[in-house]
Amino acid sequence: MSLLVGTAFFASLPASAQDADAALQALDAALPGELLHNPFDLEWEAKGNDIRTKVVDAEALTSGKAISARIKKKQQRAWDSSLGVEIANPVSKGEEIQVFFWARTKKAAAGKDTANVGMFVGRNEEPYDYILSEDILPETEWKLMNVTGVADADYPAGSLKVEYQLGRAAQIVEFGPVYVSTLGPKDSS
Repeated sequence: MSLLVGTAFFASLPASAQDADAALQALDAALPGELLHNPFDLEWEAKGNDIRTKVVDAEALTSGKAISARIKKKQQRAWDSSLGVEIANPVSKGEEIQVFFWARTKKAAAGKDTANVGMFVGRNEEPYDYILSEDILPETEWKLMNVTGVADADYPAGSLKVEYQLGRAAQIVEFGPVYVSTLGPKDSS
Protein backbone atom coordinates (compact mmCIF):
# COMPACT_ATOMS: atom_id res chain seq x y z
CA MET A 1 0.00 0.00 0.00
CA SER A 2 1.34 3.45 -0.90
CA LEU A 3 0.09 6.76 0.34
CA LEU A 4 0.95 9.69 -1.89
CA VAL A 5 1.47 12.69 0.29
CA GLY A 6 2.58 15.68 -1.74
CA THR A 7 3.42 19.24 -0.94
CA ALA A 8 0.39 19.82 1.26
CA PHE A 9 1.76 17.29 3.73
CA PHE A 10 4.78 19.42 4.54
CA ALA A 11 3.83 22.99 3.85
CA SER A 12 1.25 25.12 2.18
CA LEU A 13 1.13 24.37 -1.52
CA PRO A 14 3.08 27.06 -3.37
CA ALA A 15 1.03 28.94 -5.94
CA SER A 16 3.33 28.01 -8.83
CA ALA A 17 6.21 25.79 -9.79
CA GLN A 18 8.48 28.81 -9.43
CA ASP A 19 7.24 29.30 -5.84
CA ALA A 20 7.81 25.57 -5.14
CA ASP A 21 11.38 25.83 -6.44
CA ALA A 22 11.97 28.90 -4.26
CA ALA A 23 10.56 27.11 -1.19
CA LEU A 24 12.80 24.09 -1.83
CA GLN A 25 15.87 26.32 -2.28
CA ALA A 26 15.08 28.15 0.97
CA LEU A 27 14.69 24.87 2.84
CA ASP A 28 17.92 23.50 1.38
CA ALA A 29 19.74 26.68 2.46
CA ALA A 30 18.31 26.44 6.01
CA LEU A 31 19.35 22.82 6.61
CA PRO A 32 22.91 21.61 7.04
CA GLY A 33 24.43 19.99 3.96
CA GLU A 34 22.56 19.34 0.72
CA LEU A 35 19.12 17.71 0.50
CA LEU A 36 19.08 14.23 -1.08
CA HIS A 37 15.37 14.36 -1.91
CA ASN A 38 12.52 16.79 -2.31
CA PRO A 39 10.65 16.72 1.02
CA PHE A 40 7.73 18.56 -0.61
CA ASP A 41 7.07 15.65 -2.98
CA LEU A 42 7.18 12.34 -1.12
CA GLU A 43 5.36 9.09 -1.68
CA TRP A 44 5.13 7.19 1.60
CA GLU A 45 4.92 3.43 1.31
CA ALA A 46 3.20 1.44 4.04
CA LYS A 47 4.01 -2.29 4.14
CA GLY A 48 2.32 -5.04 6.09
CA ASN A 49 -1.16 -6.41 6.60
CA ASP A 50 -1.58 -4.83 10.02
CA ILE A 51 -0.61 -1.21 9.31
CA ARG A 52 -3.21 1.48 8.71
CA THR A 53 -2.13 4.97 7.69
CA LYS A 54 -3.87 8.28 7.28
CA VAL A 55 -3.00 11.94 7.02
CA VAL A 56 -3.94 13.81 10.21
CA ASP A 57 -3.90 17.41 11.40
CA ALA A 58 -0.81 18.39 13.39
CA GLU A 59 -1.21 21.96 14.60
CA ALA A 60 2.14 21.88 16.42
CA LEU A 61 4.00 21.43 13.11
CA THR A 62 4.48 24.23 10.62
CA SER A 63 3.29 21.82 7.94
CA GLY A 64 -0.02 21.41 9.78
CA LYS A 65 -0.16 17.74 8.73
CA ALA A 66 1.38 14.41 9.72
CA ILE A 67 1.03 10.78 8.73
CA SER A 68 -0.42 8.50 11.39
CA ALA A 69 0.53 4.80 11.42
CA ARG A 70 -1.55 2.38 13.49
CA ILE A 71 -0.34 -1.13 14.29
CA LYS A 72 -3.12 -3.26 15.82
CA LYS A 73 -0.91 -6.01 17.22
CA LYS A 74 2.76 -6.75 17.74
CA GLN A 75 4.31 -8.40 14.69
CA GLN A 76 6.66 -11.37 14.54
CA ARG A 77 9.39 -9.11 13.11
CA ALA A 78 9.60 -5.32 13.52
CA TRP A 79 9.78 -4.81 9.75
CA ASP A 80 6.55 -6.74 9.15
CA SER A 81 4.78 -3.37 9.53
CA SER A 82 6.73 -0.41 8.17
CA LEU A 83 6.42 3.05 6.71
CA GLY A 84 9.06 4.34 4.33
CA VAL A 85 10.03 6.89 1.73
CA GLU A 86 12.57 6.63 -1.08
CA ILE A 87 15.67 8.84 -1.23
CA ALA A 88 16.01 9.98 -4.84
CA ASN A 89 19.68 10.95 -5.05
CA PRO A 90 22.79 8.74 -4.96
CA VAL A 91 25.12 8.56 -1.95
CA SER A 92 28.86 7.91 -2.22
CA LYS A 93 31.03 5.88 0.10
CA GLY A 94 32.30 8.08 2.93
CA GLU A 95 29.46 10.61 2.78
CA GLU A 96 27.94 11.64 6.09
CA ILE A 97 24.13 11.51 6.00
CA GLN A 98 21.88 13.37 8.43
CA VAL A 99 18.14 12.82 8.82
CA PHE A 100 15.82 15.24 10.62
CA PHE A 101 12.26 14.10 11.27
CA TRP A 102 9.29 14.94 13.48
CA ALA A 103 7.69 12.13 15.48
CA ARG A 104 5.37 11.54 18.41
CA THR A 105 3.55 8.69 20.11
CA LYS A 106 -0.20 8.95 19.74
CA LYS A 107 -0.86 5.68 21.61
CA ALA A 108 1.83 3.47 23.15
CA ALA A 109 1.55 -0.26 23.78
CA ALA A 110 -0.14 -1.29 27.02
CA GLY A 111 2.08 -0.46 29.99
CA LYS A 112 4.49 1.72 27.96
CA ASP A 113 4.99 5.49 27.88
CA THR A 114 6.43 5.70 24.37
CA ALA A 115 6.21 3.96 21.04
CA ASN A 116 9.09 1.67 20.05
CA VAL A 117 10.31 2.21 16.49
CA GLY A 118 13.29 1.00 14.51
CA MET A 119 14.45 3.63 12.02
CA PHE A 120 17.01 3.14 9.29
CA VAL A 121 18.39 4.62 6.11
CA GLY A 122 19.49 1.87 3.77
CA ARG A 123 18.45 -0.67 1.17
CA ASN A 124 15.34 -2.69 1.83
CA GLU A 125 16.54 -5.35 -0.61
CA GLU A 126 19.59 -7.55 -0.95
CA PRO A 127 22.11 -7.01 0.57
CA TYR A 128 19.98 -5.13 3.17
CA ASP A 129 22.86 -2.85 4.11
CA TYR A 130 22.31 0.51 5.71
CA ILE A 131 23.97 3.84 6.42
CA LEU A 132 22.34 4.29 9.81
CA SER A 133 20.00 2.44 12.11
CA GLU A 134 18.54 3.73 15.37
CA ASP A 135 15.93 2.71 17.90
CA ILE A 136 13.69 5.68 18.57
CA LEU A 137 11.23 6.14 21.43
CA PRO A 138 9.04 9.11 20.47
CA GLU A 139 7.29 10.82 23.35
CA THR A 140 3.69 12.02 23.32
CA GLU A 141 4.68 15.58 22.37
CA TRP A 142 6.07 16.39 18.93
CA LYS A 143 9.86 16.34 18.87
CA LEU A 144 12.31 17.05 16.07
CA MET A 145 14.76 14.15 16.06
CA ASN A 146 17.93 13.66 14.08
CA VAL A 147 20.30 10.82 13.36
CA THR A 148 23.57 10.72 11.46
CA GLY A 149 25.59 7.99 9.77
CA VAL A 150 28.40 7.50 7.25
CA ALA A 151 27.96 5.48 4.04
CA ASP A 152 30.33 2.51 3.85
CA ALA A 153 29.44 1.85 0.19
CA ASP A 154 28.22 3.62 -2.93
CA TYR A 155 24.42 3.71 -3.28
CA PRO A 156 22.91 4.48 -6.70
CA ALA A 157 20.03 6.93 -7.09
CA GLY A 158 16.74 5.48 -5.84
CA SER A 159 18.31 2.54 -3.99
CA LEU A 160 17.99 4.02 -0.48
CA LYS A 161 15.01 4.70 1.71
CA VAL A 162 14.14 6.03 5.13
CA GLU A 163 12.10 3.37 6.90
CA TYR A 164 10.28 3.32 10.21
CA GLN A 165 9.84 -0.28 11.42
CA LEU A 166 6.71 -0.24 13.54
CA GLY A 167 5.86 -3.87 14.23
CA ARG A 168 7.52 -4.06 17.65
CA ALA A 169 4.24 -3.30 19.45
CA ALA A 170 0.58 -2.46 19.06
CA GLN A 171 0.91 1.32 18.82
CA ILE A 172 -0.02 4.48 16.97
CA VAL A 173 2.87 6.70 15.90
CA GLU A 174 2.69 9.96 13.97
CA PHE A 175 5.42 11.30 11.72
CA GLY A 176 5.85 14.80 10.38
CA PRO A 177 8.26 16.05 7.74
CA VAL A 178 11.48 14.10 7.06
CA TYR A 179 14.58 15.77 5.64
CA VAL A 180 17.58 13.77 4.43
CA SER A 181 20.82 15.62 3.70
CA THR A 182 24.38 14.80 2.85
CA LEU A 183 26.98 16.66 4.87
CA GLY A 184 29.64 15.62 2.34
CA PRO A 185 32.63 13.35 2.90
CA LYS A 186 33.23 12.52 6.56
CA ASP A 187 36.51 13.94 7.76
CA SER A 188 38.45 10.92 9.05
CA SER A 189 40.99 12.98 10.98
